[in-house]
Amino acid sequence: MAILRCAQCRTRPQRSCTHRTRAWLYDLRLARPKRTSTLAQEWALDRAMAARQTCPKCRRRYTFVLPLKTLGCCLECHDGTPADPASYIAPPATHLLAA
Repeated sequence: MAILRCAQCRTRPQRSCTHRTRAWLYDLRLARPKRTSTLAQEWALDRAMAARQTCPKCRRRYTFVLPLKTLGCCLECHDGTPADPASYIAPPATHLLAA
């Protein structure tokens, strides 16, 4: 492990660098592999992303995060800007058939 010091402190190794530009350098060979997430964590993340990507008016799930705090819905519902059909997934159909 090493410390990358700022320009002011690199000439004075006896003093510790407390500036924001200080960085720790680690040896990658000693690093442990990243922990894999569980299935429940992936489901929770998908539900959270679905809430941010789904328009509350037309119920389409887009491939990007919608501006729900500012607009409250997708651009197509807000001002009529047509959305690219490849950018969303249509909501599930609700059948009102008796059979």
